[in-house]
Amino acid sequence: RQRIALARALAIEPRILLLDEPFGALDAKVRKELRQWLRSLHSEIHVTSIFVTHDQEEALEVANRVVVMDKGRIEQIGSPGEVYDNPATAFVHGFIGESIVLPVDVAGDAVRLDGRPLNIPALGAASGAAKLFVRRHDMAVGPAGTGALEGAIRHVRSFGPIQRAEVALAGSEGKTVIEIDAPRDRELQAGEIVSLQPRRYRIFAAQ
Repeated sequence: RQRIALARALAIEPRILLLDEPFGALDAKVRKELRQWLRSLHSEIHVTSIFVTHDQEEALEVANRVVVMDKGRIEQIGSPGEVYDNPATAFVHGFIGESIVLPVDVAGDAVRLDGRPLNIPALGAASGAAKLFVRRHDMAVGPAGTGALEGAIRHVRSFGPIQRAEVALAGSEGKTVIEIDAPRDRELQAGEIVSLQPRRYRIFAAQ
């Protein structure tokens, strides 16, 4: 049905095609197949399209350029890779993909969490209250005492190529619990004490 509707819209050879959540009522597998088909179609017909969606995976897969908006204000415009790997603001980092967000303090090139120094550079962030953003898959897991953060694994779920673990950070009395995605080359166990080291991260001033 969606393909027929698109064919009708394209039959008049429009200069711009507006697609307002065209795959919203479909199941995940069909949506993925239609996204791949739409990308192939665009490579053939080269029509400018505006694709409106609340599905981030859909937007990042289909689009050549992505516009991220917050309360009617444009936060960032760029390629899917740019907005995911180099978010311009804290909102974009927190909105696109899934991020671990921790309140930190920056003093010069030192970063502290709950008063404890983390062995990571501040990356030029201004001194003062800030937020540390890390993608869940960018948090490397190692033996206790070897990383910037340390915590106890509370729960582990394995699915596909990853294992998702809930980790209660040390020094927070169990109040700060984060989720990380780790490869399945080493099975994590509930109750295990591990260190966490951000491989890629961004620091933004607290708002």
